[in-house]
Amino acid sequence: MQVLHKACFYLVLVTILNSFNSVFATPFMIKTNSSSFEQDIERMRQTFQDLHFKQIEFPVQKSKKDHATFIRKGILIMRPDALGTVVVCHGFTQSKYEAAFFRTLFPHFNVLAFDFRAHGDLTDGQYSTIGNDELYDIKGAVDFVKSIAELESKPIIGFGFSMGAVTLLQAQAEYPDLFTAMIMDSPFDSSSDCMAACIDRMLTVKFFGQKYRIPGKKVMMKCLYCNRLQPVMRQVFRYAAGFNNAVAKTKFVPVLPIENAPKITVPCYFITCQNDQKVPVGCVRRLYDAVPSSYKRLWITKGIRHCGSCLDSPELYAYRINKFIKNVLYNSWTQAEKIHDDRGEVMVYEK
Repeated sequence: MQVLHKACFYLVLVTILNSFNSVFATPFMIKTNSSSFEQDIERMRQTFQDLHFKQIEFPVQKSKKDHATFIRKGILIMRPDALGTVVVCHGFTQSKYEAAFFRTLFPHFNVLAFDFRAHGDLTDGQYSTIGNDELYDIKGAVDFVKSIAELESKPIIGFGFSMGAVTLLQAQAEYPDLFTAMIMDSPFDSSSDCMAACIDRMLTVKFFGQKYRIPGKKVMMKCLYCNRLQPVMRQVFRYAAGFNNAVAKTKFVPVLPIENAPKITVPCYFITCQNDQKVPVGCVRRLYDAVPSSYKRLWITKGIRHCGSCLDSPELYAYRINKFIKNVLYNSWTQAEKIHDDRGEVMVYEK
């Protein structure tokens, strides 16, 4: 998920919130005949001044079996006359601070970013399950939004990366009234299949141009969910998947969003990268195919790594997800299903 840090740095250089005079304008500065650089900068200043930041806290349920609660922290960014609220769900080892940056993609919406359990602040005694128990964190975040009188009747959009995207799907399957629509960037379909693929790569070596596979995959997979061997499997996960799980204490449990996908009926936008080795295109495609939503999209980008689509073409990324939201709010789509595949093609804006 280090790619999200780079995405933030890049987008800060190019992203400027556009004027509220144009509904659903993208957050990038777009030069037009009717505006000058000075005018654009002034609109940018006014937009920043209109933002209201609030540090928040809300309780979340510990697990399905344990109804005890603990506190998660978040940031709520409010805009005047917002059309709704986007709940941003970060990936593994990230926090509310990285997630809050992506408010730049949604200039017409309030944004709530929060820490998943074992991430960010207040982590004592907590473990990340990479999408299983985290669904209760999302439930707590959405309940908080709905507790605010001026927000409860407006649309709530879920937007997540990797673990955050998986948890969106899991939460919506458990609580069907959470979201108006969801945007999921690089969600895996099965934690076991994803881990098996990562172990395959870790145990594959090249010698004089030939590939050789070191034995041990079956043993590792049998041990993945064993409580006694969790410390060992955390190290395997770190080297196989490339995530520093020392940042977030982890407890491995089966997470199978592919089994919950048939329960999802709200509009969904799936995004994946052709060069994602952690969650290959096929994983996201299987989720897309399994979701019975009346309006869904899949975008396969030329991104170079996990969650790399926003780096590959940030302007197009912002355009497409905002166009998707616009179609949802105004019920203006004309085609129920559509796949955008940019592999080997010149990217163009959808008209």
